[in-house]
Amino acid sequence: MKPSLRIGTCAAFTLLLAACDTTRQIQPPTEIDALVPDTWREEAGSTLSRDWIDSFSSPTLTELIADAEQNNFGLEAAYQRTRAAEAAARISGSLRLPSLNAGLRSSRAQTMASFSPPTSIETESHALSLSARWEVDLWNRLGQEHLASRSEYQASQYDFESLRLSLASQVAKAWFNAIEAHAQYELATASAESFETNLATLERRYSRGLVDAFDLRLTRAQASSSRANAVRRRSQMDTTIRNLETLLGRYPSATLLATGELPELGNTPPAGLPSELLTRRPDVLAQQNRLIAALALEKSAKRNWLPSLALTASDGTLSPDFSNLLEKDFNVWSLAGDVSAALFQSGRLKAQRDQLNANQLSQLAQYKDLVLRAFREVETALRSETDLSDLETQTQIAADENRSAEEQAWRLYERGLVDITTVLDAERRSFEARSQLISIRNQRLQNRINLHVALGGNLD
Repeated sequence: MKPSLRIGTCAAFTLLLAACDTTRQIQPPTEIDALVPDTWREEAGSTLSRDWIDSFSSPTLTELIADAEQNNFGLEAAYQRTRAAEAAARISGSLRLPSLNAGLRSSRAQTMASFSPPTSIETESHALSLSARWEVDLWNRLGQEHLASRSEYQASQYDFESLRLSLASQVAKAWFNAIEAHAQYELATASAESFETNLATLERRYSRGLVDAFDLRLTRAQASSSRANAVRRRSQMDTTIRNLETLLGRYPSATLLATGELPELGNTPPAGLPSELLTRRPDVLAQQNRLIAALALEKSAKRNWLPSLALTASDGTLSPDFSNLLEKDFNVWSLAGDVSAALFQSGRLKAQRDQLNANQLSQLAQYKDLVLRAFREVETALRSETDLSDLETQTQIAADENRSAEEQAWRLYERGLVDITTVLDAERRSFEARSQLISIRNQRLQNRINLHVALGGNLD
């Protein structure tokens, strides 16, 4: 048989066996179905909304999220981990296929033929070889390991998508926090200016003997407190903007402008069905794939007890003359099969199996815990949608009434019907109510973001 034909026949045989060895997919246990309700307890629509970023009608926010995806170092690290996992999956897959190696060896030796007189014989040897080896995956052990590595790769991809979603939500929250902080600073500044104006008016009236020193001192104290609050709000605004700049991969210089109004929210987005959550949230899908990987590795460990079969084939030439290496007259070849089985491993194989069994049970427990937490996050966000909406309505009423009370208090004070304490308290309550209204509107935005993330909001 010609050398090329022998090697070709061996390679074709091993590839045929490899093609016959299919990897059986492992599905997550059905016991998780008991945790999935038919419908949400809180009211929600059944058709899921995907364009959650666009729902805020903020072109600036869309641009900031795009910038964050380009410049965030944490996201870059996650992407590189995905590449590493993909390479590991390819390595695992290559172990199921034959390996082919070529070799070239040359040697020169000198042997003493006699000592008297001293004579020696020099010999040369040159070898050119081509060898193939394949471990036949009789019990699908390597197939299970390959399934595990592919599942880990899938998990890393879902981890990347989960981090993308988390980053987008963090940027959105930070952007709305920055807008709120700027609005709170402007309100605090307006409050300080209002108290300064009132103080100037009372000082003029005090100089004419129209008010007493007690009223003047109370007004001065309130003016100082309002100035201090403006300073505190300015510091909070700078801190909030720096947090946003860091998420964007920028230097935290607190120079990003976050002016404008907080966007108005529409109706609560539809949440789909609870069962859809398991196939939509990237973190749940990542853990599901880790569970599949753990199950596959446990199956592979159980098959370490079974015999393994390896096929090897080699072909080449061996000649004392380098120029004759390609001559068929010097051809050598071999074809062999190797069957081996573990007999005694000092408990190593059993310990490995126990370890992988414990790992898959741990992954299963983590999967169940994550599913329950996912449902909790959705239910909590849906409930908060209603509560925060009602809270905003009542706070708006309180803000309007407090502003009217403030104006009325000054009119009564001018007529001598109330003292300055009543006026200052009414003015303080008016500004506090407006501040609370700004905070609650931002809380609604933050909760809406939480709801979209809990539902596994899509970014594409």
